[in-house]
Amino acid sequence: MRFPGRALTTLLAAIAVAVTCVLIPAPRAAAHAVVEQITPSDRSRLAAGPTRVMIRFSEAVQLLRPDDLTVVDATGQPEARGPGHVMASDAAVAEVPVRSHLPTGTYTVRWRVVSADGHIIPGASVFAVGDVPLAPPYLGGPGGGSGPAETSTWAVTARWIELVGIGGLLALIGFRLLIWRWTWRPPPPVPADGRDAALAWSRDTWWVAFGALALVSLAGEACVLVVKTAGALGTSVWGALGDPAGIVRVLADTRFGDLLQVRTLALFVLFAVGVWRFLAEYRSDAAPTARDADGGLAPMLIMLVPALVAVGSISAQGHASTTAMPALQVPMDALHVAMAGAWIGCLAIVALHLLRLPRIAGVGGRLIGGLALARFSALAVIAVALLVLSGVVRAVGEMSSPADLWETSYGWTILVKIGLLAVATVLALRSRRIVSALRHAGGAPNTATLALVRRNAWIEVAITLVVVALAGLLVGQVPPIS
Repeated sequence: MRFPGRALTTLLAAIAVAVTCVLIPAPRAAAHAVVEQITPSDRSRLAAGPTRVMIRFSEAVQLLRPDDLTVVDATGQPEARGPGHVMASDAAVAEVPVRSHLPTGTYTVRWRVVSADGHIIPGASVFAVGDVPLAPPYLGGPGGGSGPAETSTWAVTARWIELVGIGGLLALIGFRLLIWRWTWRPPPPVPADGRDAALAWSRDTWWVAFGALALVSLAGEACVLVVKTAGALGTSVWGALGDPAGIVRVLADTRFGDLLQVRTLALFVLFAVGVWRFLAEYRSDAAPTARDADGGLAPMLIMLVPALVAVGSISAQGHASTTAMPALQVPMDALHVAMAGAWIGCLAIVALHLLRLPRIAGVGGRLIGGLALARFSALAVIAVALLVLSGVVRAVGEMSSPADLWETSYGWTILVKIGLLAVATVLALRSRRIVSALRHAGGAPNTATLALVRRNAWIEVAITLVVVALAGLLVGQVPPIS
């Protein structure tokens, strides 16, 4: 395989920096909230009951409901004499007052808190009053449900839909700005009828995809909210759907809800600008001119801003926000998500153009598709390099040593993700070699060559969509640094 020197240098430099980062020990940080201290301690025996139970977590937490931190006896009867609350002076400490003169027996402390990275952290501990055997913790009754875990099928699927929707919207805008715009500068030597057919089809397809992904992204946000509510309230997804007040509580009273509102607002701004641009582009039935192939530079740049805000809000609510260096890790996580969305989405769009343009514009369509493919191929090298670099920086922020890669489930998920990305990259490099040969040969690519490139592209898309699912799983797993 032969690369252009500049592209090869860029990719190798990114890999070199990535390897160097892996070898640098990462500072300690908190990923999920974990219990650092509980008073009375777990499985302790007391001569008399405590006046309060206090739990110190590794990071700031929130209680959605007062009974999300409570004390019950062996039969599930509440023994708290007041609501649980997070201390105003220290948001990492939660406490609940306990009834005086507890009778002899075993008592369970139950909690369900929302950590700073938006994850639901349930837990329980037991203590005994008097000389009695310690019974198992009581986890039944109201508030004892577990709800869907952060790594459950429900949670991973909801995050997958969210990432596909928002990443796809970002890719659509990037395709027009960075690929389709430059395919027509200068306009390729194509007959007028083929040119008009190609421009009209691309415009129509772009807006159909925009509308579909707008619905997918909103559905993804709704799914994430409902699943998060189910986990926060310790109920099923169907139970959460039947509890509008609980959904509102999660949306209004948590940092996760604040960021989801920011993301939803950004999406609505994006859709509003999209409607304005849609009406402008379809003010007549004529095909757009080559000069207007990109939908207008200023409108696309305006649409890019809320799309990036939506991506950034995803990163700001996750593990990156609770690392030792959030000012570095959050932008790196946003860059990682943006580059993955741009690579996967633009690849799918280009593959679709390679499939349809020859059928609607003949030889001219093959030429236009080849130019778009060449432009994407050059930009994909940069996207993959940034994807690798940002991914390694993020991994360093979540792991204390390279051994965490094979000693933890979080690390194994990363390894599988890397393996799949490596396969996709090999396919991409193979396609790039074909594109380079076509550029040297000149003219429109033949049908067989386009079919080969398309097949590789669709395989890449399928693989990388699995990688997106793994990314959704990583969000719910506990990183080694915690």
